[in-house]
Amino acid sequence: MKIGPPAWAMKRAEAEDYSAARDLHLRGALQIKWPDLKELRAWSKRQGWRAPRFGFEAAFLARLFDSQTNFVQAINASGIELTIPLREYTLSAERLGELDALYEARSSSGRPVSWGGLVEELREIRRAVEAGVVIQVEGGPTMGSWQDFYTWAHGRYHMLEDGADKWIGDDR
Repeated sequence: MKIGPPAWAMKRAEAEDYSAARDLHLRGALQIKWPDLKELRAWSKRQGWRAPRFGFEAAFLARLFDSQTNFVQAINASGIELTIPLREYTLSAERLGELDALYEARSSSGRPVSWGGLVEELREIRRAVEAGVVIQVEGGPTMGSWQDFYTWAHGRYHMLEDGADKWIGDDR
């Protein structure tokens, strides 16, 4: 099962996001929260849009992405919610300190105690980057690709790859 990007890396689509939302839809990566379909069919009919009994959702999305006007009308009035990745996100120095603390936390015997939590946090950052969010590490690099993320994560938390049971690139 593919796990999507974290909520902090997403935003509700607005009028200016038409092209980005359309492109995500074409790639099968658009997050859609459907309203009650009976109400949505009624709304569609009032707009003069097709509302077939079978294949309604596909027909609705085709009409929604037919033009920016339709897109704006639908996201503002139909009840459908489209969620897209942020263009960019800053990983704050405070949040980075929290991640570093997870990496450094040790038991009385010196064994790491928080690496599982750190790996989960790093996976969220990786998923955001994979979704297209450009992440600027405050006081550090900009990550715009999986390779950028891996270089940063491996450089900063190098012992995880050998010492953690689960790795940041594995969602199983």
